[in-house]
Formats: sequence, structure tokens, C-alpha cells
Amino acid sequence: MSQLVELKTVYQGLQTLYQTYLPKVDSTLIDNLLIHEQENRTVAPFYIIEVFTKPGTDSEWCKNHILETTGEVSAVYDNGTHYVTNMRLTLEILKKLNDFDFVVEVTGDYTGSITGIGASHEHRDRGYIHDYYPYRSASSALLQQLPDDKTIDRLREIKIVYQGLQTLYQTYLPKVDSTLIHDLLVREEERSQRAPFYLVEIFTKEGTDSEAMRNRIMEKTGMVPAIYDKGTHYVTNQRLSLEMLKDMSDAEDVTEITGDYTGGITARGASHEPGEHKH
Repeated sequence: MSQLVELKTVYQGLQTLYQTYLPKVDSTLIDNLLIHEQENRTVAPFYIIEVFTKPGTDSEWCKNHILETTGEVSAVYDNGTHYVTNMRLTLEILKKLNDFDFVVEVTGDYTGSITGIGASHEHRDRGYIHDYYPYRSASSALLQQLPDDKTIDRLREIKIVYQGLQTLYQTYLPKVDSTLIHDLLVREEERSQRAPFYLVEIFTKEGTDSEAMRNRIMEKTGMVPAIYDKGTHYVTNQRLSLEMLKDMSDAEDVTEITGDYTGGITARGASHEPGEHKH
């Protein structure tokens, strides 16, 4: 299990970089952005970005400054402390938003295109925001906007560690969808005790003994799988751990494992096709 320990250690290191260099940005947003940047390296993906600011910030000035940074006009909510923008996003833009003195939190969701969706997030602690002093000066934020070598190196470090983590996924769990692995690590960190529920889909070679595979899955997961496609596609709704993924993927007859977080027992059946998540 030393491989899984290494994988988890690198993942924790990546989270530490997020917290060190982008402490005001939701780590889930950073993860999601890096995933979409990897899928398409030529065009920045569209996100709804929500920026929360200190009370007392000059909302018109703040709105204009976000416009200069992102290239898009923000909608303003919550007495000028909540700005929502539909925009193409990069790690560099997140860093600029993070470094503004008046910003206290940045979060958001992938949209894939221009959309009319408005605000959908609440500040993580609405009482916490009122502990800040009102914003006093624009000059410090303007200076923070200027890129420097340290900023470039920090963002490069995040991207390098993220790429290294993806390489570990492909090396130690080559049959498992990397998005599933990463999602599981995120949710394992959120849940310190019980493993989260997933709908897991296992694809096998043609000619696999379906009864033997069914029994193996039952033994490892404690759940009875539904069987599709002439015994080459097995679906279970189960609590999932990285160790369980490793054990199932090491079976000789298994060719691919994918799945989706459910949060609990669900009646959903198969929803993936073999090969759609190949690295």
C-alpha cells in the first residue's frame, strides 16, 4: 500500500500549495479548473465566479477593478460585498483575485459557456465577513495586481505538482478514471471517518466468468452488483475507498473502473460506456 500512501501524500501536498498560495480561493474550484485546463490547453474554460469582499468596499470601484482583471462585468449583491461574473477563467486570474486586499473569498462553478446563472454560493461564514475593517485604499490592490516572478513560479509549482499527481494516478491506478480518483480524495478529506457513497462501474474483458466476478465484487464491496452487457459491466452503489479501488483494479479481468459520487444509496443504474474516460 506504499503506492497509495505516496499518492495521498502528494495530494495533501497539492492541497497545502492551494492553501499557501491561494488561501482565499475554494480548493474545489482550483481542482476543477486544473482538470478543465488539462482537457483543453488552448482555450480557457467558462466559469461563474463569485467574489466576496470586505464590507465598506467601494462597490463601483470594486466592480470596475474586477472588470479590468477578468474582462467581464459583474453583478453585485449583498450590499456590495458579493460580485458574480460569468467568464473564461485561468489560474492567473484566480491569483489576482486572491491577492486583492478587499477580497475575502473566491468560489464558483464550471459552466462551459456564457450563461445567465446568477449568485448561487453563500460566504462560508457570513458573520466572519463583518470582522474585517472597511476597505481603505485602492493603491495596495493595484500594486498586488502586477505580476512578478514569484507569482509565476508559485502557479507553475501548483501546475507541476498537479501534473505529478495525475501521473501517479496513471501509474498506480491505470484502469481507474482519474476524475473518480481525485473526487474520492477530495471527499475522503471532507469526511474524516465514513467512506463516501459512489455508483461504481467496473468493465471487464469479454469471456469473464460473470459469477466469479460478481462474487469477487460482493466480497470486496459488501454490495451485490447489477450486471450488464453480457457479463462485462458491473454496477454497485457502495461506500468507496482508495484501497478498494486499488484492489478492484488489480483484478486481471478488469479493464476499466469509473463512477460518480451519489452521497447515499440510489436506484440509478449504469450510466457510463467503456473507454469514455481513457487517459
